[in-house]
Amino acid sequence: MLSVLKTINLWLTQYVYHPGDDDEIILQKKIWWLLLLLGLPFLVAGSLIIGSKEGFGIVITNILFLVSSPCLLLIFHFYKRGIEWYALILQLGVVIISAIKVYLMGGLLSAGAAIFVGMIGPMYALILPNKRRAIYIFLLYMLLMTIATLIQPDKQESYLISHYFLGFTLGVTQIFFTLYYFTTQVDKFKSAEKQRMKELDEFKSNFYINITHEFRTPLTIILGMADQIKKAPKRWLSEGLSMIKRNGQKLLNLTNQLLDLSKLDSKAMPVHLVQADMAQYMKYLVESFHSLAGSKKIHLSLSITPDRIMMDFDPDKIQNIVSNLLSNAIYFTPPGGSVRIAVEQALSGEENTLLMKISDSGPGISKEDQLKIFDRYFQADNQKENHNIGTGLGLALARELVHLFNGSIEVESTLGEGSAFSIQLPITNEAVPDKKLVSKEAILPLFHQQGKPSAPKTKTSEKLVLLIVEDNMDVVRYLYSLLYEDYQIEVASNGLEGLEKAINIIPDLIITDIMMPIMDGFEFCEKLKSNLKTSHVPVIMLTARADMDSKITGLKLGADVYLAKPFEREELFVRIQKLIELRQALIDRYRSNMNNIPENLLEEPAFKKEDSFIERVQEILSQNMGDEEFGILELSRSLSMSRSQLYRKFSALTEISVHQYIRKLRLRKARELLLSTDLNITEVALESGFKNLSHFSKVFMQEFGASPTQTRLKLKKG
Repeated sequence: MLSVLKTINLWLTQYVYHPGDDDEIILQKKIWWLLLLLGLPFLVAGSLIIGSKEGFGIVITNILFLVSSPCLLLIFHFYKRGIEWYALILQLGVVIISAIKVYLMGGLLSAGAAIFVGMIGPMYALILPNKRRAIYIFLLYMLLMTIATLIQPDKQESYLISHYFLGFTLGVTQIFFTLYYFTTQVDKFKSAEKQRMKELDEFKSNFYINITHEFRTPLTIILGMADQIKKAPKRWLSEGLSMIKRNGQKLLNLTNQLLDLSKLDSKAMPVHLVQADMAQYMKYLVESFHSLAGSKKIHLSLSITPDRIMMDFDPDKIQNIVSNLLSNAIYFTPPGGSVRIAVEQALSGEENTLLMKISDSGPGISKEDQLKIFDRYFQADNQKENHNIGTGLGLALARELVHLFNGSIEVESTLGEGSAFSIQLPITNEAVPDKKLVSKEAILPLFHQQGKPSAPKTKTSEKLVLLIVEDNMDVVRYLYSLLYEDYQIEVASNGLEGLEKAINIIPDLIITDIMMPIMDGFEFCEKLKSNLKTSHVPVIMLTARADMDSKITGLKLGADVYLAKPFEREELFVRIQKLIELRQALIDRYRSNMNNIPENLLEEPAFKKEDSFIERVQEILSQNMGDEEFGILELSRSLSMSRSQLYRKFSALTEISVHQYIRKLRLRKARELLLSTDLNITEVALESGFKNLSHFSKVFMQEFGASPTQTRLKLKKG
């Protein structure tokens, strides 16, 4: 029987389905269809029983019921889109025809079951989302039932003075609004659940994207350095193997976190308690983070009261909790900030407890995010641009491990002032003592052991300057190993530092990550491309975010190339070479059109900012063409740029110095005057900004291969 019902349900689902329908729409269609179909036998029976006793009018209303139902089903068979209008027709039809039947049967006092048949209309309306419509249909039902009775001339007085109307009104109103309340609550619950599932899906989607990012970055380094070692083993064997091992350990740690969460979910996480000095163990753990804090110029302090705290704990799990919280605190604290760890033994009621507080002077967490910060799939806004702790696993795992020891963890934070995570653990002394605990090798985060790559041995001015904006030093090392022979490498660890360095040095090329602290790659690229000083610099986004939305966003913000990790080194080389060729095309463009930029070239959007810059330069120089004293300093001031910035920008766009560019413009202006006016040579020189006539003749000869006089004579002969 059950299988038959399932088969019928499956058939009905397929029958009522229209492309675009969700599960709720399909359910509404099925309810409507079944109401009509299953109601037909009852209408037939009612017609035969009631119609024969009450007269011809009742038969007519029954026929209306019988005809309308198949008609609606027939229309639905050919046009299944939507259900709102079908439902409304059914609801109104039931109410109106029932009211007619009540009238024909003599009003409320004698209509019997026909009264409550009409209630099917508003009650059915309650199933659908539009509850306001249900109220309107109920009011229509009450109005029509009242009218159907009041227009009975012989029964008005008895009806009005009877208690039947009051009882009827109160009864159906109570029934309707009770159902209204419950269906409204169900809809609210369904809406909240739907929103929760939507948010959960978004969290899961972000979680998996970030997990992918976590795997892609170490894999980029492992695969890339393996290739480097293969090509040049003597140069990269030692450093490359260290990087491969370090990033392999990162992948192992991430995998272990995922497995630990899975074990915690299934209640299968083993606990290995030892009795040892927690104070000594905390000193050992915190000491391992001093190098990381020092590299970021962060003050790291630890206070413990009392000096010795003997208790039962699982060293690996305490290490995991502390490492996750301390890594977060150091990572989000800006240079010059502080991270404090306070540990104390205290009484909570009659129980002896350990209180641990890790506080930082980072950006803080909003009140809204604090409620979700420990959720597995959640990231606070200040974490979304960072990949080292971007998965949302660390805090979720820390909370589950704290709960495993019957402890509690809380967060207090104020935006702009920092955050504080407080842990409370019960103190017991039942496990086997372990006096050698601290001598064991703890598995601590590896990224704090990283240093910046060694700088190039020599700075060659002939090399193009390449700026790498990346917060993962192993990625920087790998890129450095690929590119150091051909480029002068500069490094920035976040978008803000990268922007400052780019404006200062005006690099020839930039490679940037997206997910970085302080300023992410998207914002960095947008600010870089909107700044006239750096808008011409080609940008390669090299990131683990391989989704199409991120790629489109990056390209819209001005990135010239978007490469996903792990990438092929040959593809990176080809992309760089193509950007250099594009840069050469830009140089040829401006060197061959010094007087003005042709209209057809101005239409190219890729060079819009650079065209605007060159046009502005030409406009300023044209206005001051006759002023020999107007030079590089005056031009840089007019453009609100430093001399070095102007020099680098010009060199990148034209491959000549600003001085040479100004001289070329003046000489071309002089040649134009010689060919198009009757000014003598001296006047032409002065108009072009040359006060020294012999110097003018000399540089004119160098530029055009003929003296000013010879140039004019050629014109006259022509």
